[in-house]
Amino acid sequence: MYCRRQETERGFTLIELLVAVAMSAIIAVVLFSLLGGSISNWKKAEAHMNSSFHRGNLYILLSTKLESILQYDSKVEPGKYFSAESDRILFLSYQSILFHYFPVLTEIYVENGKLMMKETPFFWDRLNTDLPEAREMELTDHVKKLEMGYLMRDKAKRNDLGQWEDHWEPDTERGKVMRDIRFEISWEEGDTMVVTHPLPQKEDTRNAKHRF
Repeated sequence: MYCRRQETERGFTLIELLVAVAMSAIIAVVLFSLLGGSISNWKKAEAHMNSSFHRGNLYILLSTKLESILQYDSKVEPGKYFSAESDRILFLSYQSILFHYFPVLTEIYVENGKLMMKETPFFWDRLNTDLPEAREMELTDHVKKLEMGYLMRDKAKRNDLGQWEDHWEPDTERGKVMRDIRFEISWEEGDTMVVTHPLPQKEDTRNAKHRF
């Protein structure tokens, strides 16, 4: 007589299953935390890149605006077409962002934490012409402070390097000429940007019709 040996199938015990589930849960938590950190870092890097790109464009815009300033004779109407204050500037420019084919009266200032630019089409030789209405544009937000600087040089001193002032008054400073304008922008998170550009100078002022 032959005896057949019965083979029994061995399965997982309850303790082994619980240990496997616990280890899987731990691995899943670690993976999700790593994935969440990677996504967070990616979003931060993307936000920083977008911010840097936007502020780079802002730097170019302000530099272009300073480069395109039109010097206008303030003896006619002082302060109307050029105003230089510590937190605001008003000037004529032939470089427009919001209008095409128009010189504009440009005003840059901070309002409710936003750096704003207002452009008004302008023609001094077409006073009765119907021009488009002024437009405003938000340049950047979360602005803490805007500080303007103006490098003033004494006209009578040829070698005068000038001195930075926080404003310019056409009624009291006729003996000075403006050589440079500086924007210093501070954001709420602590970043700052300084934009400065030398103004075009006319050595021979006898035939210059448009000067500050």
